[in-house]
Amino acid sequence: MIKEIYNYKPKNKDEINDKTYMLELYETHKEKLYSRFKFFHFTASAVVFNANYDKVLFVYHKIYDSWAWMGGHMDGMQDFLEVAKKEVKEESGLKDIKPVFKHPVSIEVLSVAEHYKNGEVVSPHQHLNVTYAFIGNEEDELRVNYDETKGVKWIKISELENYVDEERMLKIYNKIIERVVK
Repeated sequence: MIKEIYNYKPKNKDEINDKTYMLELYETHKEKLYSRFKFFHFTASAVVFNANYDKVLFVYHKIYDSWAWMGGHMDGMQDFLEVAKKEVKEESGLKDIKPVFKHPVSIEVLSVAEHYKNGEVVSPHQHLNVTYAFIGNEEDELRVNYDETKGVKWIKISELENYVDEERMLKIYNKIIERVVK
């Protein structure tokens, strides 16, 4: 719900700007942002940690051609935490995940370049993203969602930079990891 963004306490200048931008867009476009509004829309993402907080569960994302967090569009839902949970289960096969915090660990406005999905062009747009941290069981069976990804695996945090090819996203992942693994 939008209260998650209203209540979020930004931790740096980027997040102050992103929160202001998200709330201004919400005041103008309201419920449209929970659907796939053409120019910008809400999304929810998740970084899943193992119990020792030394690994994260990432998927190999086809569109970005890189290992990445899990997440997706709201598609009419308004509970960011529930969407983040749903996406983890769909993209990794994990069944038992628990939030590290009940509130978001990060917010960010992400530019998405033009790309193709299911043979159709998707125009450039922005994701107004709310991110949560979860704990997952490293021993649980993983399942690849081949519609969206090419793989799913636990990656040592110390080796993450060897897997993530998007520098801007690596910066965000490291910010989240630092906030969770204090």
